[in-house]
Amino acid sequence: MIWWLLIAPMLAAAYLFLIAPNLRRRFRPKAQGLCRAFAHRGLHGAGVPENSLAAFQLAAEKGYGVELDVRLTRDQRLVVLHDADIGRMTDGQGLVGDLTLKETQAHHLLGTQERIPSFDEALAVLAPHKTPLIVELKSAPGTGSSMPQMVLERLRKYPGFWCVESFDPRLMRWFKKHAPEVIRGQLAYDARRAGEDGRTILHALGAHLITSLLSRPDFVAYRFDTDRNPSFRLVKSLFRPTLAAWTVTAIQDFKRLLDRYDLLIFEGFEPYNQEKNQEKEKEP
Repeated sequence: MIWWLLIAPMLAAAYLFLIAPNLRRRFRPKAQGLCRAFAHRGLHGAGVPENSLAAFQLAAEKGYGVELDVRLTRDQRLVVLHDADIGRMTDGQGLVGDLTLKETQAHHLLGTQERIPSFDEALAVLAPHKTPLIVELKSAPGTGSSMPQMVLERLRKYPGFWCVESFDPRLMRWFKKHAPEVIRGQLAYDARRAGEDGRTILHALGAHLITSLLSRPDFVAYRFDTDRNPSFRLVKSLFRPTLAAWTVTAIQDFKRLLDRYDLLIFEGFEPYNQEKNQEKEKEP
């Protein structure tokens, strides 16, 4: 019993050390006057594919921030695509990491005239509007340190606000080590509460924010409908980090989450379009 009284506080302290965010800096979007609504993969919909230049242009024109995904091609070029394979978004096939930039752009996105944009092309569309950006780095075999370095070089020239995030804590650790001034976020969700099968150890570590040991994030981007996770709740109440909710697909949820999250990554509606919001709210 005495041993337990001695060990329990040590175990609790160790656990808090594992899940703690970056305590040396406080990132407060609202206090900085930052836009809180970020269009998930751009403002996409009918005839406008996700992560396309058209989706980015539309979001920028309407005053939303943009969340986008970056991957690395075989010839070491940055492209904007969520999936590892181009099959879902184009009529082509193949892993992005096995294709060159030219090969990834040889196909149209979802039958439109849009193609998979390079990261440079996306930034060129968004830069004139100084659109706030959340850039998600997608890891893949062979990514190593080359992708975060390349992303950083381009974003340093971007005129608007930007930050980075990833499910892979090793990529965020790179920024922690080599560019600690960059605002970095740890993506996570509770796969069990999401009802997903085939969960891995990495899923479990991420769900309980133990990956923060590597990344020490400035903000935590969590799947909001799985946030009843005890570790997430503990981090939220004890450390009070900046929180980003993903992916909000209903205006009702958006309004409800405004008091619980600092940033909201949305899709399928326009938070600032009252007429469209009223139509959405009437839908069954």
